[in-house]
Amino acid sequence: MNFIKKGIFFLFAATVLVACSDDDDPVVVDPGTDDPVVNNHPLAGTSWSFSPTAGAIGVGPAVGDTSWWASSADDVATRSCLFDDTYNFNEDGTFTQVMQDSSWLESWQAGAPTEGCGTPIAPHNGSNDATWSADTSVITIVGDGAFLGLSKVHNSGEDGNPADDTIAYNYVLDGDTLSVTISGFQSGGDETWSYVFTKN
Repeated sequence: MNFIKKGIFFLFAATVLVACSDDDDPVVVDPGTDDPVVNNHPLAGTSWSFSPTAGAIGVGPAVGDTSWWASSADDVATRSCLFDDTYNFNEDGTFTQVMQDSSWLESWQAGAPTEGCGTPIAPHNGSNDATWSADTSVITIVGDGAFLGLSKVHNSGEDGNPADDTIAYNYVLDGDTLSVTISGFQSGGDETWSYVFTKN
C-alpha cells in the first residue's frame, strides 16, 4: 500500500514539475523581428555637445588645471562650428559624432588650409563605424577617426592617430553634465585635456 501511495505521490510531483517548467520556458528572441537588446548604462541613448560656456574646453599640467589654455566665452561664437557638434552614445553600443557641415580644423590635419571652421576632414568626420563602452569611470571609444571632444587628442599623443583606433576617457556624469578628462598625451604624465558637455 505504501508503495502505491509513493507511486501516486511521485506521479503528482512529476506532473506539477512539468507544468511549472512549461510556464518558465525561456522566451526565444528572433533578431529579425524583435528590438535589439538595450544597453542599460546611464549614457546609453544620450547625445552631448560642448557646454556653451567659458572653460568648456581646457588643457593644463594636471587634472583640474587648465592654465595652458581654456576656451573663452567668445570661443562659443568664434568656434560655434565645434560647439554644435554632437556625440551620441547609441543604445546598441554604436557611437556617432555628428559634425554638421563644418567643424573646427587645425594645421595638424592633412588638407586643413588654416585653423578655423571648415568641412570636416576624414577620418575625423564621423563617416566611419565606431562603438562605445563604459564602466562607472571610463568611456572607451573604438573606431577609425572616432573621438570625443577634440579629434587630435588621444591617450599617447595629439596627432589624431590613436593605437588600435581606441581612446579611453575618464568621466564623471552628473545629471545633464558630462565632465571628461584625458591625460598623459605628451609625456605619459599628468598633463590633461578637460571637456565639459551638456546633454542635448
